[in-house]
Amino acid sequence: MLVLLKSTYPPSAVKELIEHFMSPKTPPRSPVAKEVASFAYGDRDGYHGLLILEVEDAKFADFIKAQTARSAYLQSRVMGLQVEVIPGHSVMDAIALVSKQLG
Repeated sequence: MLVLLKSTYPPSAVKELIEHFMSPKTPPRSPVAKEVASFAYGDRDGYHGLLILEVEDAKFADFIKAQTARSAYLQSRVMGLQVEVIPGHSVMDAIALVSKQLG
């Protein structure tokens, strides 16, 4: 399974976010998640970080527990930080899944 982590934060929070992101006190990213790609950009809504992770289906619950702890830690310390966890599939896997239902 693929997971998209999307973080959004105001420009005023950049320094604080970097400090907490790099801190050894911050709960680590789940060891069951493998980074596939990352992308950062800014727009009128602030700055955004997109991270695509690959997580084994059988270990998804372990990933969610670790990510919830990490997100809660960071969001409680960085004003305006929002984190979304979006599970999904690659385009080819999604086509294979829905093709079975088309009739």
